[in-house]
Amino acid sequence: MLLVNSVFGNVYKDFQLKEKIDHAEKQGELKQLFLSRTEMEKSHQRKNTEDGMEIGLSLEAGTTLHNGDVLSNGTELILVNQLPEKVLHAKAKSGNESSSVYLQLGHIIGNRHRPISISDDGSVQFPIHDDSEVELFTKLFHEIIDHITLTIQEQIFVANQGMNVHEH
Repeated sequence: MLLVNSVFGNVYKDFQLKEKIDHAEKQGELKQLFLSRTEMEKSHQRKNTEDGMEIGLSLEAGTTLHNGDVLSNGTELILVNQLPEKVLHAKAKSGNESSSVYLQLGHIIGNRHRPISISDDGSVQFPIHDDSEVELFTKLFHEIIDHITLTIQEQIFVANQGMNVHEH
């Protein structure tokens, strides 16, 4: 088992590291670790890379991994990939962008202890566990359902700064 206790960097923030990762991938030396969003929040765990190498993560308490982080023990480079998940997008229909629609959305989603992300187009996004939750949220949004559109996308979800919560 390979023990890893720190994050080397992130390929999306460090061009030189991205080049090292690209080179390691071309040489067939790159290990990839696929984690769910909730697994990325755990500082201690055992996981296997996609090729079966066992990794023991022993990161400093409170460390959260991010998509594109690189772990290393000095010899191996391990690229962390966040797995996509189902994300519900709620967006006010044109002409209904009043603050009360978004206040109600925030209140209802917050009561369900879901992390949120607000995109540039004004949609409020939050992860769901399965498709049946669309029906639940449609019922919860009953007062504003005529003023919003709901869509599901499979994507990598990243909560906005300060809007990540411990989900129930």
